[in-house]
Amino acid sequence: MPWKRYEFKGQEVFVRILPTGKPIVHRGRVEIRYKLGATKSYRASPDNLEDIDGEIVGDEQMGGSRGASGAKTAPERPKAPADAETIVIYTDGACSGNPGPAGVGVYMELPDETVEISEYIGLGTNNVAELAAISRALSAISEADRERRIHLYTDSGWSLGVLILGWNAKTNLERIAGIQEQMKQFPNLELLKVRGHAGNPGNEEADRLATMAVRREDSRERRYKRRRPAT
Repeated sequence: MPWKRYEFKGQEVFVRILPTGKPIVHRGRVEIRYKLGATKSYRASPDNLEDIDGEIVGDEQMGGSRGASGAKTAPERPKAPADAETIVIYTDGACSGNPGPAGVGVYMELPDETVEISEYIGLGTNNVAELAAISRALSAISEADRERRIHLYTDSGWSLGVLILGWNAKTNLERIAGIQEQMKQFPNLELLKVRGHAGNPGNEEADRLATMAVRREDSRERRYKRRRPAT
């Protein structure tokens, strides 16, 4: 679907639209990106949009850069499918403004339980929130589970680029290095790319948890027995 330039809280943004030119509204929110070529989407209320009869661009123009090399891309599929012993994690970061109040969401399926983390991290940028979500997820894995196969999904192409693809970051260098050291504790960890706001249940849950942390400016963690399909 194409994108159209709108005004959002005094700032020009791009909004994903229908072929009719109207914004796509999903669960009461529209998808916006702050500049042409950006790869990270945000969800916002359509009530804050003002139609300025802006330009319309296609997905290819909105695709953004893949980094300095332009060659490497993050994997979307794990080397082996998840089994009953695999830990599957979805992370997301959110902020209101960029920078602004920020939060992280972690949705984690362990062999026997599900963990939901919604954590407010104060003021920060979206990139900081995305990195913090990955770090928070890894810190939630017990030492006894570090040898398990772990599939960690994020919709942040930038985070994957600076963590595993060798992109040259200009900011957050200490935070990036810290996560890379953290990752060394997990010999069977794979960081994977998931398309944001595309209906993936795990990604949608992580997004909900991150958004809730920002909205409430509060942190919550919930653990419950994992429900498995009947056999």
